[in-house]
Amino acid sequence: MRNAIITSALSVILLMSSRSSLAAPLALEEYTVLAALTLNFARFTQWPEQAFVNSGNNLQVCLAGDNVLMQSFDSISGKAVGNRVIKIINSDKLRNLNQCHILFLSELPNNILSQVFLDTKQYPVLTIGEESDFIGSGGMVAMVNVDGKIQLHINILAVKSSGLSISSNLLRLAKIVGDN
Repeated sequence: MRNAIITSALSVILLMSSRSSLAAPLALEEYTVLAALTLNFARFTQWPEQAFVNSGNNLQVCLAGDNVLMQSFDSISGKAVGNRVIKIINSDKLRNLNQCHILFLSELPNNILSQVFLDTKQYPVLTIGEESDFIGSGGMVAMVNVDGKIQLHINILAVKSSGLSISSNLLRLAKIVGDN
C-alpha cells in the first residue's frame, strides 16, 4: 500500500513538472508556425523600392518579444523572398524601427503598441502581432490562435497607408478590417 501511495505521488509530481516544462516547447512550436506564416506574408507583400535603399539584399524582419520568439524565427533566417534574403533583427528596445520591413510584436501593452504604430506609420513597415486586439490598436496583421487554429486579420487601410500591397490570394484567406 505504501509503495502504491509513493508511486502515485511520484506520478503526480512528474506529470506536473512535465506539464510546466511543456509550456516552452509548445510556445516554441506555436511561434515557429507564426514565423512560417510571417515568411509567407513576406512573399505575398510588395514594398516600394525605396524601402530597400539601406538594407541591400535583405528583407529585415524585426522582432520584439522574448527569447522563445527569437529562437523560433531563426527557422526563417536566410530564406529567400524573391531576390532578397530574410535577416532577423532583435528590436526589443523598439529603436530604429524604420530599418524594418516586417515588425513582429509579441505581448506588448496597448500603450506601447500605439506609440510603435505612430513611430512606424510613415514607413513601409508591415506590423504583425498575435493578439486579437492588435488590429484595433493600429496593427496591420493579426495572427490569432482560436481553438488551435490561426486566423488572419488584416487592417487593409493601415497596409495601404504605409505604401504596402498584399496579394489578393493572401487577402482571401483573411478577415479584412478597415475596408471601405
